[in-house]
Amino acid sequence: MKKIMPIVVLANICLCMASLFCTGCKKDQVLSERSMYFWKSIFKLDQEEKSFVKKHNVKKIYAKFFDVVESNSGEVDDYKLSPIATLKFEDELPKDVQIVPVVFISENCWESNSRYYFKYELPKLLSYRVLQMCETHDIPVKEVQIDFDWTETNREDYYEMLEELRKLLAEKNVALSVTVRLHQLRMEEPPCDSGVLMLYNTGNFRDINCKNSILSYEDASPYIKNLSSYKLPLRLAFPNFSWYLCFKGNEFAAISYNVDTGDKKSFKDKGDGSFSVLKETYLKNCSLTEGDTIHYVKADFEEISKVLEEIKQVDKDLAGNNIIFDLNSRNLKNLGGSEYEKIFN
Repeated sequence: MKKIMPIVVLANICLCMASLFCTGCKKDQVLSERSMYFWKSIFKLDQEEKSFVKKHNVKKIYAKFFDVVESNSGEVDDYKLSPIATLKFEDELPKDVQIVPVVFISENCWESNSRYYFKYELPKLLSYRVLQMCETHDIPVKEVQIDFDWTETNREDYYEMLEELRKLLAEKNVALSVTVRLHQLRMEEPPCDSGVLMLYNTGNFRDINCKNSILSYEDASPYIKNLSSYKLPLRLAFPNFSWYLCFKGNEFAAISYNVDTGDKKSFKDKGDGSFSVLKETYLKNCSLTEGDTIHYVKADFEEISKVLEEIKQVDKDLAGNNIIFDLNSRNLKNLGGSEYEKIFN
């Protein structure tokens, strides 16, 4: 026994050291997965955006490569689908940062096309175009993400489309991920390698009485319990953006992102985050008249913290490796540096 004991002790010591080493690796892995969405049509980072990536050790950028919508021209193909808002690269890609192509598919692509085309032809076009763009711009691709707001009505066709796309990407050793809305947690998991749970746009922005349509704990909480039984590996995406919601009377009119509410001749601050329109005002996507209302809404760190804390109670391992929407100097100011760190960690 005396000869055996030192070996046992040594083995235990080695196991403890290995455990500590693995723990360190796991922490490094979390840091290496810090991610941002990029949702502009030109890839050109300004100095503030570059500094943010470096300061917060962002290692992955989910960049929207293009949208797929119904084309009105009929010149694209027999099914009238067309890629629009294709991302243009006018800047060098950040070093040591993985780019994940994202494709947004409009719901009308399913509504206006044959089910066969949506399920079997669309995957070929998506795979070809995304991989071709990556090759053209010398982007090593490990993952492609699809953003589509599926419902029970189109879920079966969408899942079959994903199965086809997943097969095509797997041939190139590329993984497939999808965005997942909160209400979709109650549905069967999509056939892909992983998902990103979108913890933003949780409220009804068309409702003038909605307190925070970007993210509120009250809106998200009823769905969080579904995470415990959800089988698809998930990451969490949290907002940092803001917007101005324009209402004509009580009716929603438009979303704007740049409104000079400090113009006291045009707007009166009501003190609750809303502004009364004092005279006829023309915005980029809507015109307002006297008596209309603008509500300013931005991502609230207190609400984000509440959601994160509840998710930790359901699955503590899920509340790391988080993604921020989005990498845009206009939005980066909406949260503080320490708040970003708390979300990432």
